[in-house]
Amino acid sequence: MADSVIVRVPIQIREFEEADRAALRRLFLSARNDAFGWLPAGTHQLHDFDRSTEGERILTALIHDRLVGFASIWAPDRFLHCLFVDPAFQGCGAGKALLAGCAPYFNGVATLKCLQENRRAVRFYLSQGWRVQGEGDGADGAFWLMELPTPASGAG
Repeated sequence: MADSVIVRVPIQIREFEEADRAALRRLFLSARNDAFGWLPAGTHQLHDFDRSTEGERILTALIHDRLVGFASIWAPDRFLHCLFVDPAFQGCGAGKALLAGCAPYFNGVATLKCLQENRRAVRFYLSQGWRVQGEGDGADGAFWLMELPTPASGAG
């Protein structure tokens, strides 16, 4: 059997542009359907992206000018609200690149909620240094409240 070769491609992180909206709606729907397989079919809708990111800072991840992921931050609370990568591009580093792009906006301890059933995401966040600080229940199920101390959190 031949050895696998991992090829890293450059991932560009940039601010959301209105022209991204249609592609991000489709990506959000596809990624949520893939990640939240325990929820009934039809739970997620194309326009959920608009409601879920309203008033938030949105960063996008691009590979060769193709949108492959996004993160949204509720800045007043340093809360990572959404981080989704197109299922076809998961594992290529886009999630890590998005987290790195978000770091300047956290300025202290960042938080997020991750559905407990989304085990792949839980593993990802733990591998990136996030820590479980509590738990709760939401409309889509039980979640972990996680936090990430950032470099600015030591200043003070």
